[in-house]
Amino acid sequence: MASASAVTPMVAAAAEDAAPVTVIQETSDIRTGDVPVSQIRFTAELPAGFSGDVKAQMVIDNTPGGGWDTPSRMISGFRNVSCLVNGVPGSPCKFFGGTTEDDDGTLYLDLPTATVVPSASGQKVTWVLRMNVADNLFGSMGGRIDLRDAAGAALATAPVKINFVEGRASYRPTFFGRDAAGVLWQYESDGKTGSVRYAPRTRVGGGWNIYDTITRLGSSHVGSEAAPPGYGTELVARDAAGQLWFYERSGDPVNPFKSRKLVGGGWGQYTSIVGMGDSRRDGVSDLLARGSDGVLWFYRGTGNPDRPFKPRVKVGGGWNQYTSLTAFPNGLLAKDAAGVLWYFEANPTGEVAAPLKPRRQIGTGFGPFTALAYAGDKNALGHDDMLARGRDGSLWLYEGAWNTKGYKLSGKRTLVGGGWNIYNTLI
Repeated sequence: MASASAVTPMVAAAAEDAAPVTVIQETSDIRTGDVPVSQIRFTAELPAGFSGDVKAQMVIDNTPGGGWDTPSRMISGFRNVSCLVNGVPGSPCKFFGGTTEDDDGTLYLDLPTATVVPSASGQKVTWVLRMNVADNLFGSMGGRIDLRDAAGAALATAPVKINFVEGRASYRPTFFGRDAAGVLWQYESDGKTGSVRYAPRTRVGGGWNIYDTITRLGSSHVGSEAAPPGYGTELVARDAAGQLWFYERSGDPVNPFKSRKLVGGGWGQYTSIVGMGDSRRDGVSDLLARGSDGVLWFYRGTGNPDRPFKPRVKVGGGWNQYTSLTAFPNGLLAKDAAGVLWYFEANPTGEVAAPLKPRRQIGTGFGPFTALAYAGDKNALGHDDMLARGRDGSLWLYEGAWNTKGYKLSGKRTLVGGGWNIYNTLI
């Protein structure tokens, strides 16, 4: 909690020899993102004998910048705004700014009016502003709070400063791990910018060891900005009989999948099955499957959970040169026998039989890694990242980047932690 703001008292206009009215700000920090509402408190001290209405208005003329330099943009980042006066909810309590024609960038908030009855010892009035703010608001904003009486005469003014303190991102990537007992676990990003840490794992459920292949069809996130239907991912899983099962996302972070539905049999012919996200930009996720002869097949999504894929289309041969294929939204990662990592970007405007653009090398030295997985924008720096597990069980986050040719790995990796060999599958 920040220290109280300095006070700039003003004498009530109706009585030049009266004791001054003062107002101070007692709290100044608001945490961003998916956290409980924060509150900013102001307290005014009124002299003995004062009576009548006290009107309060915040005037914010110093905004954070970085795209948040207009009232409309600032207001779009404020959520669940409410006000109390002396502990009682009140109105008005709404931020507003100037018009398009006459907008000097100043932001205003009218706080509820307080009605004061006279007292021999004076009175106190407390206003509380409660709100959440977007997780991409940084820095601080400042200005002043003005108090006026019912006639509009100035009573007091004091500086205001509100600091935006990073809380928890409202769009947090997740991934999954299956252990030797067949339990599927979900790992959720801690939601901090630049962080590689994850929150403690949560159990999805048991019985997943009946599958020899599990792949995600797209990216997976939790948080208020990933609300249904955007929350989570869909999975497909193949059992020992060669049957493929579809797990539709539920929209519930605690129980992320609905009951499975059978896609069909005959999937045992494939040595690799991987999702590739919404590769056609039609709002549904697609699938790739490699046969034992090295031929790659494309299954376009339908958006119908009862029949999630259209009939397969042949992409081409030669895919046995890769020792592993990894689901990567809007594309595919492929590792060859030399440990070279290749990225195949989706080709949304090409023919269905050509769903991928030509490969691009994005890394070398990946031979020692026993598992690769998509991490989403884990560190909240604006690029898709990748997880890689070493033979010793260490898990590394490889930071993604973009250049004129498209997606690549930045060359920066950070250790997430050890002990990840408890999982036989990372998804």
